[in-house]
Amino acid sequence: MDVLTPHLAELRVALTLDDPRRIMPAIPAGCRRVLDVGCGAGQTLIGSDLEPGVVACGADRDVAALQLGRQLTERVTFVCAAGERLPFRSASFDLVISRVALPYMHVPTALAEMRRVLVPGGRLWLVLHPLSMALRELVAAARTRRVKAVLGRLWVLTNGLTLHAFGTLLRLPFARARCESFQTTRAMRRALRPGFQQIEIRRGTFFVVTATRRG
Repeated sequence: MDVLTPHLAELRVALTLDDPRRIMPAIPAGCRRVLDVGCGAGQTLIGSDLEPGVVACGADRDVAALQLGRQLTERVTFVCAAGERLPFRSASFDLVISRVALPYMHVPTALAEMRRVLVPGGRLWLVLHPLSMALRELVAAARTRRVKAVLGRLWVLTNGLTLHAFGTLLRLPFARARCESFQTTRAMRRALRPGFQQIEIRRGTFFVVTATRRG
C-alpha cells in the first residue's frame, strides 16, 4: 500500500459528515489562526471547512504527506517540523489541534510547545490513543506472530505506563525521537495542569481532550 493512501482515506472520512469515524474540532468564534500539529496531508484542516480569512498552518515531519497536502489545498501553509520544536513565534495561534499525532511525540515537550504558540486564552484540541487501542494492536500482532510488531506494542505499553505513573516518557534506544505511548486521563490532566485550565476530557468512541491556555 502506498504510504500516502491512509492520508487520502482519512481525508474522505473528514469530508463525509455522517461517517462514524469522523472527529473534528469545534472552531471557536473569532478564531483567526489555526495550527494543526502532526497534520499529515492537512485532512483535518480541510475537513473543518474554515471560514474565509482564517489562517491555517499544518506542521508535520512527513515530507511526502506535506507535499500531498500542498496538492490538495492552497488554504493551508504546510511546514516540515516536529511537534516538540515548532518553528513559530510565541502566541501565534488562537487554536492548536492535533488529531492522533501527539501519541507519537514526547508528550510533555510537545504540550509545552503547543502552549507556547497559543495566545493566552487560546484553545487546545487533542485526539489521543487510549490503553485499549494499544492492547488491541498487541493482541493482533501476537495472533499473526509478528515478533517485531509485538515488541513495538510492548514498548508503547511500557511508555504509556511510565507516562501515567511518572509523567515522563522513555526514548527508544537507537531510534530517533521514538516516544510512542498511549495516554490516560490522569496523565493528561497532570501534563496540562501547569499551563492550561478548563481541561475537559471525553472518553467514548474517541479520546478527546480540550483545554484553554492560561493567561
